[in-house]
Amino acid sequence: MTLSQPPVERGRINWLLGLGLLVAGAGLGYAFSGGTSAAKAEAVTGYSFSAPPSTEANRIYGVNRRTGEMSVCQFERPEGSTVGITRCFPKGEGAGAQADGDYALAPTHYAGETGIFRVNRATGEMSICYVRELNGANGARDTLLLCTPPAK
Repeated sequence: MTLSQPPVERGRINWLLGLGLLVAGAGLGYAFSGGTSAAKAEAVTGYSFSAPPSTEANRIYGVNRRTGEMSVCQFERPEGSTVGITRCFPKGEGAGAQADGDYALAPTHYAGETGIFRVNRATGEMSICYVRELNGANGARDTLLLCTPPAK
């Protein structure tokens, strides 16, 4: 059996390959274990968006993936206007920032539903978020984005 490298050189290459596999395996183990909770919180960034299942709803919900803070906007075309507007609703109870986590949006399959579930993948907690008209100050109607308290 002839080899093109001397035995010492082959041993060094095998040792380096083994070290590389060990380091890669440790990194994969860290990734599959989820790393530390601080590292997970730092890694969750950006926003996720989803529409509710209702074919009558013309809105998109958004969630900050780390804080769970919600937003919702819809398209409207004012009467007599040829150009539409994006109408976003103010946040009401429960729609603000929550405990840091890994948040996502999950629509149901209920065809008439205009709300959406906010789920925290880190804890398994869920809340439903929806737009609702409420009586405001001086009898005016306020349209707000509301979310139920998180539950599991």
